[in-house]
Amino acid sequence: MGVARGIESGGDNDGFSMDQPDLLGAAASELNAPLVLLRQLSLALADETLGVDERRRLTEQLALTSERALRLARHVGSHPEDTFMRLALEPVNAMMLCQEVINELQPLFAAHGQSIVVRQRAKSPLLVADRSLLRRVLVGFGDNALHYGSGDKPVQLIVEANAQRVRLGVRDYGPSVPADMWQRLEGRVSRRAAMPLPRRPQASGVSLLKARQLTEMMGGNVGVTRHRDGATFFVNMQVSGQLSLL
Repeated sequence: MGVARGIESGGDNDGFSMDQPDLLGAAASELNAPLVLLRQLSLALADETLGVDERRRLTEQLALTSERALRLARHVGSHPEDTFMRLALEPVNAMMLCQEVINELQPLFAAHGQSIVVRQRAKSPLLVADRSLLRRVLVGFGDNALHYGSGDKPVQLIVEANAQRVRLGVRDYGPSVPADMWQRLEGRVSRRAAMPLPRRPQASGVSLLKARQLTEMMGGNVGVTRHRDGATFFVNMQVSGQLSLL
């Protein structure tokens, strides 16, 4: 791993209150790009001269692009108060959850010539979270890292733990992330503007702000560690008092 630099930006909102209509407006702007791509793919598939292999490739890309757009839509579609009322906090095995995330994202990464792996550890800590919400957060981190790995440096899911918290992170090797990333994203959502991550135009700022909101509902916090050769987007969650049997 490259030497870390800059700061880790955690769950402090600095007085920022994320208004749901503003977030939905920003998400609508972000959805323009995948919707345009879906239209282009649909038009390409209408070409009757396509060979079998090319038609299969376009069909797969159409399905994966649709799934990615739907994940963004689902990520912001639920109202915060309703989500909070449905929270089901429970002990969650961190490594098992990461493997589920890998299984969901691997087809998308493979279609783009990328790979995503779990950095293995001897013991799998238990954390306290709503399993489905935390999985959604990590899948969003993985989506954002899609284009920022390579053959010798795949995107990694990382699990670290101490007596107080479990950290789950997605390590990529993309362009540097600005130290004021959160403030920039907050400014754009207040204007209901599209929110690509600075220097990472294919990543979603909306999903990052929504991830922070969901994680804080579960009693955790979100942050980013800046490296010389990429970034690690992470969540810190409370350690469970139960002992893992795995």
